[in-house]
Order: sequence, then structure tokens, then C-alpha cells
Amino acid sequence: MNIFNVNNVFFTVLGSPVSYIEFWATVLIAVYVLLITRRIIWAWPLGLIVFTLFSILFYQIRLYSDFFEQFYYIGNCFYGWYSWKKAGDKKEIDISCATSKARLTAIIVIAAGGMVMGFLMSRIHIYLPRLFPQPAVYPYIDATATVMGFVAAALSAQRKIESWYLWICVNVICIGLYYTRGVKFVMFLYVFFLALAVNGLISWGKELRRKEN
Repeated sequence: MNIFNVNNVFFTVLGSPVSYIEFWATVLIAVYVLLITRRIIWAWPLGLIVFTLFSILFYQIRLYSDFFEQFYYIGNCFYGWYSWKKAGDKKEIDISCATSKARLTAIIVIAAGGMVMGFLMSRIHIYLPRLFPQPAVYPYIDATATVMGFVAAALSAQRKIESWYLWICVNVICIGLYYTRGVKFVMFLYVFFLALAVNGLISWGKELRRKEN
């Protein structure tokens, strides 16, 4: 049995089939996030496994922007692993609002990046038919969410509160995408991520207001 095949059902949830790869990718990414929040370095090697599994999953359900996104996260795991091993105690960056210029830049990057990536993903089965024999589904929506995630990650690293607004949008889009593609176990994970993003926005907002008062 090929446990990496999305059609191999492990169990069903509310009448929806959950494949082995969907189950393990979802469980492991929850552990990965937990380890990250607790600053445990073993999150990074686990992340290599997690994002490899998700790349295989997204390829099979034809969310190609999500597929390519995983390679960014795989690279980030190598970087995070290296930097955490090397870094000592560092002063945290204060939470702040992005400048008007940074906000405009983020909007332009998301809009332009989503259009360009969406265009490429909508035609990738034409450009690379051997690797991608079937056309992507929802290429522009998927691509926009992917680029938005990149921008959100960059703003999160700078502790800009606007990052949480973007994460909320990303999670809402992903919930819809994964529901329509039938990977509802992953969808429930992103409902959890959405709750975390809302909580992050609230907690960062409180800290920012305390700082301003």
C-alpha cells in the first residue's frame, strides 16, 4: 500500500475520507507549531518532514502554488535550524505598525505576485506537461494566498501587527480551498490556525496599545 497516495483512505470524518498522508501531515504540523512556540530546536528537522509530506499532498490535489510554497518552508527550516543553533539571546523587536509605504508595498506585492504566480500555475500543465499532467485548480486564488503567506511571514519576523490580518486572510482562503478539494482534516487544522491568528491579533493589539499609552 502506498501511504503517500491521497486516495488511500485511513479513516473518515463526518463522512469525508482522510488519507494517510493527510492525517500524518496534519498531525505532524501541529507538533511542529507546538515545538516552534516553545522554541525547541527539533521543530526544524521535523518541519523538513512535514513540508515534504504537504508538498506531496498538494501536488496530488493540484494546488500547485501550495506545492511550490512548501519548498520555501523547507528552505526556511534549514535556515531556522542553523540560526537557532548559532544564535544566543537576542533582544526582541518591539511590536509596531507598518508604515504606510510598507503597507502599500505589501498590497502591490500580493496583487502583482498573485497575478504572476496565478498565470504561471494556470499554464504549468502546458509548460511542463510531464511533471504536471493535469491543470491546477483555483490557480489565482491559491497563488494569491501563497504570496500573501510570504508577505505575512516577513511582517511577522519584524513583529508588525499587520501580519496577523494577512494570516487571518490566508487561513480563511485555505479553509475554503481545502474544503473544496476534499482534504477536510487539513481544513480543520487551518480553522485552528485561524483561531491562533485571531488570538495573535488580539494579544499583539493589547501590547501595542499598552506601549502607546
